[in-house]
Amino acid sequence: MTPTPKIGLALAGGGARASAHIGVLQALNEHDIYPDEISGCSAGAMIGALYCHGYSPLEILELSMQEEFVRIFKFQLWTTEWNRLSMLRKLLHKHLPENSFEAMKIPFHACLTNLNKGCSEYHTTGDLTTCIVASCAVPVIFKPVRMDGITYVDGGVLNNLPIEPLQDRGMKIMGVSICPHEELETIKGIREISERVFQLNVWSNTEHRLNQCDVALEVVDSFTYGMFDVNKSEELFKIGYDCAMKQMPEIIAGLQKPA
Repeated sequence: MTPTPKIGLALAGGGARASAHIGVLQALNEHDIYPDEISGCSAGAMIGALYCHGYSPLEILELSMQEEFVRIFKFQLWTTEWNRLSMLRKLLHKHLPENSFEAMKIPFHACLTNLNKGCSEYHTTGDLTTCIVASCAVPVIFKPVRMDGITYVDGGVLNNLPIEPLQDRGMKIMGVSICPHEELETIKGIREISERVFQLNVWSNTEHRLNQCDVALEVVDSFTYGMFDVNKSEELFKIGYDCAMKQMPEIIAGLQKPA
């Protein structure tokens, strides 16, 4: 009898849209599909870390709706409130108190952008909280994070769907993308322009990785939501859940398909 292949799940970044990942995880778990490893970028790293620590999707959804979480991410571009990452660090310490990759119940990989070397890094050891904070540090919006003399920013700058830590290890890889790339009729104002430029850059490094996955899930209905729509967690959870449920036959077939 052929053993069931392990499953590696890659969760893309996308700000508030990452709440859709929680819905996808809920749908997978309801079908007895549990990732053996998770790799995440930016907000996808935060969701992935909480899940790998042992929080259920519904518990993560509840956390995402708490005022202390909303307060960190609900703000406009060009803010001068550089202490947001300190607030995020404090929040993560509260809910991931061990602050350790090794304490995770499921192996977890965090994707960061090393600005000094100009490359992506995939962290599986060390200071968990700092790695997640660095992975979420969107340039200009958040202050860069320094670790061991190196400056780090959001992993999505170079790799928003970090499948690399999961590849060539005999796992089936499922990638979940929440990266808008549809045509827009109008783009007005500095915020919309800035967000659009970042979205297109992110999609340019996501598309070819999504095509390499055994299962590629694009949560298209999340695209109309902005990076800072943090009050829409329940809506985005349902969007992710419904998307995964609708495509569950294809998901199951892809994860079970022989190599």
